[in-house]
Amino acid sequence: MPQRYFVEELNHEITGNDLHHILHVMRMKSHDEIIVCQHKQCFLVSITIEKDKVTYEIIKELETHQRAEITLFQGLPKGSKTEFIAKYATIFGVSNIVFVEMKRSIPKIENEDNKTRRLLSIAKEAAELAHRDDVPHISFQKNIQKIDFKSYDIVLLADENYKSKTLYEVLPDVKHDARIAMIIGPEGGISEQERNYLLEQNVVLVSLGELIFPTEAACLYILSYLSAKNS
Repeated sequence: MPQRYFVEELNHEITGNDLHHILHVMRMKSHDEIIVCQHKQCFLVSITIEKDKVTYEIIKELETHQRAEITLFQGLPKGSKTEFIAKYATIFGVSNIVFVEMKRSIPKIENEDNKTRRLLSIAKEAAELAHRDDVPHISFQKNIQKIDFKSYDIVLLADENYKSKTLYEVLPDVKHDARIAMIIGPEGGISEQERNYLLEQNVVLVSLGELIFPTEAACLYILSYLSAKNS
């Protein structure tokens, strides 16, 4: 399978870190084939290498698959867990990741621009690894009450204290054009005040089973289920 790269423009030239990767990591040669993707469109291309410049010509456009749009609202966790989530939620098919500073979040949102660039870089590498058609959008939000949930078809709140309805009962089927949001609390879970507010927004409580997942892994359980139902 050809190596995949995400580009900002289809200008027939590879630049930046991808250029370095082709020349010095993959050690490619002229006429090697790669895949370039932009705005959910992917193309098989043939590259030409001239000194430190890599250009390409499109061979054909590749088929893309319509999938449900899944947004993760993740309570801001400690340390490198944001990087774990950016990488593995991307691999498991998330469309958007919003890190939310919640009442029980230990860290606070700081250096937002630098962190966003770092996490987008991680997500880009993960999307290439998973052979996705796109890279998820990543952002930060300081307050759950500033989020508009009305644009989603369903909003799921994973609650360890709620053991009644499972994912299968709440979402037995997933349409390809569905817009789904899921909310995961930080370490320690969401507060009672946040839970009450979300219930007022018609958020659907859902159980992830008898086992308790760490905050950085909980979304993967939901994403794997949605991926299976959406395939």
